[in-house]
Amino acid sequence: MYRFRILNFLFLLFGLLACSPNLVQYENLLDRVTAKPEFLVMHRDSVRVQLQGALPLRFLNKDTKIYIFPEYRYGEGALRLGEFVPFDGEYVLSNMEVRLNESIVFPYLPGMDEGEFVLKAQVDFKGNTYSVPEKTLAKGLNTLPLLARVGQITPDEPIPDVGVFMTVDFSGINTQETRDFVVPFALGKSEQLGRGLPANLQDFLRRGKSGMAIRKITITGLVSPENQELADHNLAFKRAESVKGSIQQINAVKEISIESTYRRNDWFDFRILLGEYEGISPSDKDQYYSILLDRTDFESQLRKMRQLPTYNKVYRDIFPRLRAAKVQALLENIRYTDPEIAASVYRLLHAGQPLDGFTREHLIYAGHKATRLHEKEAIYKKLVEIHPSELSYNNLGVVYLNQAQRSLGVNEKNMYIQNAISMFREVNKIRTSSISMHNLGRALILRGDYFDAYVAISEASALERNESNEFLRFNEGVRGALDIMNGDYKLAVIRLNRAPETSLNLFNKGLAYLLADDLGAAAIAFEESVQLNREYGYGFYGLAVIAAISGDRQILFENLRKATERSEYLKERALRDLLFKPYHSDPEFMNVFR
Repeated sequence: MYRFRILNFLFLLFGLLACSPNLVQYENLLDRVTAKPEFLVMHRDSVRVQLQGALPLRFLNKDTKIYIFPEYRYGEGALRLGEFVPFDGEYVLSNMEVRLNESIVFPYLPGMDEGEFVLKAQVDFKGNTYSVPEKTLAKGLNTLPLLARVGQITPDEPIPDVGVFMTVDFSGINTQETRDFVVPFALGKSEQLGRGLPANLQDFLRRGKSGMAIRKITITGLVSPENQELADHNLAFKRAESVKGSIQQINAVKEISIESTYRRNDWFDFRILLGEYEGISPSDKDQYYSILLDRTDFESQLRKMRQLPTYNKVYRDIFPRLRAAKVQALLENIRYTDPEIAASVYRLLHAGQPLDGFTREHLIYAGHKATRLHEKEAIYKKLVEIHPSELSYNNLGVVYLNQAQRSLGVNEKNMYIQNAISMFREVNKIRTSSISMHNLGRALILRGDYFDAYVAISEASALERNESNEFLRFNEGVRGALDIMNGDYKLAVIRLNRAPETSLNLFNKGLAYLLADDLGAAAIAFEESVQLNREYGYGFYGLAVIAAISGDRQILFENLRKATERSEYLKERALRDLLFKPYHSDPEFMNVFR
């Protein structure tokens, strides 16, 4: 009886298997399904892959429905990428296999470099569900575009400064200036009028000018074209020496260089006074100028002037002012050369004290010379408060940018970025400039808004009309790096060919060529980057990638060693870089990291 029941069970089991699919037969359902490209590549901010292949004809009948579930696994989780139904039993195509051609796009997320692209499937047959063994279509993700350098921070490298300070207002700053004085004399005399030097001159020589140092004093003796003055040929010399002697008695200027000179039979000072004189008409002045330009001698010119109808008026009003000696003091602005100026301004601001004696130019200069970001911030904030301008708003925004670069906290970083954006928008309210648009683009890059950043950086280039402009070339370098991140590799090459040939720009150019499958041009650019700066490891890394693609072990390991010695970031990246995985089992590869 027992044997009879066993036999009945076996007959029943074989009958079921004969009329229903064997579970084992689904093992081959996904054999002909592949991913294109075989190695997944990051493109812009996403990953794009094409599912291609076919499902065997033998699995297709009216009682069968097939589901496919692609996913990308990385870290401790998985990203589900949708559901496809390549075959529905309601539509029986018994004479042909099902072709697959599905496009899948999913966002790139940090940590995906070492993930796997996996395909899962499920078969519904006559109301029963069967799971199909999953298939791994691709391992790892090629993230070469992330190597584009656009001011990123890596732990073992100096933090790059970002943004462009405006310096146009510095053109109005003079480190030297002059002060002029006149010492009057009596007609035909070499003794000074009154009790010596004029009071304003004496006061200036004793007290000087705040923030300025007297570096040189020049005295020029003069005579007027009057007979009593011209009678003594040495009168101008005597007047210069008289004034020099008086100045040398002042203790405050004893260590200062004093030079004396004189002019006689010369119309230079008369011409200056005539230009300022309003006692005669412009047409009358022209008569004097004609005489002064006729190239005759001094006496002949004086005789011709005496015949002019306005001579007596000029004689009374101008000639007496030439009975003098001129004193010119050369001043140097010691605040502009004093390395403590920025610290001094900051201390005053920090203490809430007034900035007595400091002009707008002083503050601009102080902000420029300050070495610490918090000092620059305080100075430019004050400039925005008391002298709002393109320069003050822009430069404060650049300070915020660099503070964001150095912020460890996400909230603090975002606050600085938003402050920077606000400042650059204030600049654009006054006047939209290439510098402010470039800086706005930099802020958007820091925030991760690469599309809007590209628009701003492109606008900065459009505002520069001169193709040879140095700023335009610099901006195109940043624009080219963004092209790489946007997946426009050929366009990136065009931009970077216009950029300054720095080690960074040359590396980016090599990367653009590499991603555009021009290995020869990429190798040249990487070599140029290395030659320009052998301590910049990225050029060596690029050469190692090319060698890995080409299968040149010796060149690969030689350049990879140089790159990893110069950058801990590149060392960590090389260990997970998809392009180096075929060499992981090579002992020489691991020797690179020891």
